[in-house]
Amino acid sequence: MSLVDTPYLLRPLIMLLALGISAGAVGTLVNLRRAEFSAEAISHAVFPGIVVGFIVSGLDGIVPGGAVVGAAAAAVLTVVARRGGELEEAGTAIVLASFYAAGMVISLAHSDKSGQLEALMFGRLLELTGPRLTQGLVACAVALAVVWAAWPQQVAVAFDRAAARAAGIRVVRHDALLNAAVAATVVAGSAAVGVLLVVGFIVIPAAAARLVAGSPETMAALACAFGVAAGAVGMCVVAQPIARPVSPQACVVMVLLGGFVLVAALRGGARWITRQPTQPAR
Repeated sequence: MSLVDTPYLLRPLIMLLALGISAGAVGTLVNLRRAEFSAEAISHAVFPGIVVGFIVSGLDGIVPGGAVVGAAAAAVLTVVARRGGELEEAGTAIVLASFYAAGMVISLAHSDKSGQLEALMFGRLLELTGPRLTQGLVACAVALAVVWAAWPQQVAVAFDRAAARAAGIRVVRHDALLNAAVAATVVAGSAAVGVLLVVGFIVIPAAAARLVAGSPETMAALACAFGVAAGAVGMCVVAQPIARPVSPQACVVMVLLGGFVLVAALRGGARWITRQPTQPAR
C-alpha cells in the first residue's frame, strides 16, 4: 500500500514529518535545560482545552481549544519556574495534576460513551482530517519559529542562567517562549497521537541525539532527522498488511523507542571498543 497515493496515510505522514522537525528542535532545548518534567506537565495541561474544543466544535476544535489552554499552562509554568528548586517541582506537579484532572472531569461529565476519551488521550492517527492537518502544521510552524528566533539566547540560558542574566538576556522571557513552543508542539501532536504520547516526540529524539552530538546545533539537526525518520518508518510499518490490527500511534512511538535503544547500543559498543587495549605488534 503506497503512502503517497493513499490520502488517509499521506495526511498522517505529513503530520509526523512536521512534528518530527518541530519536536526535534524544541526537544533539544528541553533536554539541555533538563525540563522534561515541565514538558510532561504541559502535555497533560492542554487536555481540558482539547476536551472543551471537542465538545464545542468536534474534532476540528481540538487544536484551537488546546492552544488556548496550552498558552495559559505555559504562562503558569513560567511563573512557577521563577520559584526554583523544590517549589518549582511541586508547582509543576500541581499544574500537571490539576489541569489533567479538570480535563477528565469535563470529559466524564459529558457522558463519554464512544471511546472519544481514549481518542483524545492517545490519538487516532489514521483519522486525521484535512482541517486538523492544517491546524497541526500551523502549530508546528509556530513552535519552530519561536525556538529559532531566539536560538542563541535559549542555548545560553540552558547552559548558565546566571551568566545569561548577567549578559542582559531576559531569562524569564525565554522561559515563557520555550514553554509556549512546547505547548504549540503538544497541541500539534495532539491532533495525531494524543496528549499522552506526544511527549515522546519531544523527549526521545533529543535524548538520542545528545548521545552522539558535539554541539547544540548538531544535536538539534540530529534530533529533527531522528524524529522525521521515526515518523516515516513508523508509517511504513503501519501501512503493511498484518493479521492483527496494531495501534498506529503506539507503532510510531515504539519505532522512536527502538531507534533510541539502537543509538544507545551503538554508542556503548563504540565506547567499549575504543577502551580496549591494543595488542603490541610482534
